[in-house]
Amino acid sequence: MGIGRQRLLPILLALLAATAWWLGKMREEPPRAEDESPGQPDHTIQGLRATTLDENGRPHRRLVAREARHYPAKAGSELDEPRLTLFPETGPPWLLKSERGWVSEKAEEVRLHGKVYLDREASQDNPPLQVETREVFVWPNQEYGRTDQHLRAVSGADWLNSPRGGEAWFGETLRARLFGRVSLEYSPKPTPKAAEEPPPDPDPTHQVTEEMP
Repeated sequence: MGIGRQRLLPILLALLAATAWWLGKMREEPPRAEDESPGQPDHTIQGLRATTLDENGRPHRRLVAREARHYPAKAGSELDEPRLTLFPETGPPWLLKSERGWVSEKAEEVRLHGKVYLDREASQDNPPLQVETREVFVWPNQEYGRTDQHLRAVSGADWLNSPRGGEAWFGETLRARLFGRVSLEYSPKPTPKAAEEPPPDPDPTHQVTEEMP
């Protein structure tokens, strides 16, 4: 694959860590009324759409959700159909999405529920990449995340299946461990053939005389 197969899971979980960071910055907790029930949200946003810019004024992160709900008593926040887009300095953007999401009050833990997808469009050097799994858990402070569900990654003609998911540490050094019997098919890029050398120039001192019949 354009991205090494051992780096697919760490990349996925590093993006989830960015989700946790973003959700932790999304809001400040409003004051709680004395008669407010912990089971009801105290803050709701319909059609959430927020974008942060980098130092050059270009989009850096974009979070979209059909609805976001914050709960009192430090019960965290819920998101319906969250979609996080990350815009790298080079190459196409990454899109991370799930059916539902939850983040703890101080973003120590983030959970993506239901189907979880990670997509990147094709670039000049790499084919498109799609990663699909379910029920992903991330602890950003420990730089650690895991899923126990089936994980499949496809990039062009290459693919990877991990039937029991895996875990990853996404600090300065990315490393991952996949669970269960992992299957994959990986086709190295063909080595470009060396250009054929043109025939040598004729010796200017050698003359050929064609005899006439």
